[in-house]
Amino acid sequence: MDNSVATVTEAELTAPIQGHDHFLADLAKSLSGGRMHHAWLLTGPVGIGKASMARLVAAWLLSEQARPGAPGGMDSTKITIDASDSGASLVLKGAHPDYKLISPLAEDNRSGQIKIDQIRELLPFMMHKPARGGWRVAVIDSMDVVNRNGANALLKLLEEPPEQALIFLIASQIGHLPPTIRSRCRLVRMTRLAPEACLMALRRIWPDADTGQLDILVKLSQGAPGQAVQLADSGAADLYQVVCALLQSSPLDRPALASACAKWGRGTAAGRNLRVGAIFCVDRLLRHAALRASDVRADHLCDFEMPVIERLASNHTAAQLARFHDAFVTKAAQAEGLYLDFARFLERHLTKIFDKTLP
Repeated sequence: MDNSVATVTEAELTAPIQGHDHFLADLAKSLSGGRMHHAWLLTGPVGIGKASMARLVAAWLLSEQARPGAPGGMDSTKITIDASDSGASLVLKGAHPDYKLISPLAEDNRSGQIKIDQIRELLPFMMHKPARGGWRVAVIDSMDVVNRNGANALLKLLEEPPEQALIFLIASQIGHLPPTIRSRCRLVRMTRLAPEACLMALRRIWPDADTGQLDILVKLSQGAPGQAVQLADSGAADLYQVVCALLQSSPLDRPALASACAKWGRGTAAGRNLRVGAIFCVDRLLRHAALRASDVRADHLCDFEMPVIERLASNHTAAQLARFHDAFVTKAAQAEGLYLDFARFLERHLTKIFDKTLP
């Protein structure tokens, strides 16, 4: 899923939707010109707000002011949500009869995939006339976790779209989508937020949070507030700091590392966000260590990362660190896909990169 800013407060709904202005302008222009495309493919890095943006746009489209014959109609030059609007409120609560969100089921779903039955259920929903006389809007979050069979089931809807129906597809790995899906959608490429904008988004979510902790999350997420939320809420960010402290000490406290990895690599569906966070953080650590070994100094590193990156760069060549990185990413995907002992996998790889390879 694109875990972008998942909670929208009532205060936020009184202001115009912020960010990704090119998409909002394109959408408003299409609507005002009567040439609304039936399928929009929102792509870009994980956590930058693709799914949240689609959800807010759905709330705008299904608001009472947007209904045919509503007094004043809709001003399609800007997208603003009124917190008191019953239609918008129902969308944001997931209770609007003309809105459907397709995302991975939480229960008994260790793979984290969207099941083909969920895609099949979308077809009759979109074919029905809108219950409240406006649009029917669906969001699939995300196509990254829809398998080939699910994508094929979706094709019928994309090939023969019903009237007054819109679908927003979320994808971070657009190259994995079948060409038949991509060619039937209007592509919208979204980018990361600037650090200041990312900090502002996190401050709206956690108004009382420590500034230092927010700064760490901004740097770790690299302009993706949804990624920051996932790292914080899962506990992955805290465990990353623990592991970095262990990897810069000598000798390596192996029992402490094993304990940290047992928490970070917890199995079952409930631990999926922790495992995803572990992959994200170790991937980041090895990439920056390889860059440092090549005499490239990266910006926006956290203070706790710098000593361990310096240590790794002094103990290994850039080529060795690049090989460590490639092996970790490849084997992490295998460990997750085959339901292997992820905690033990993490422990082995972190111990390996700790050991010195330079003479």
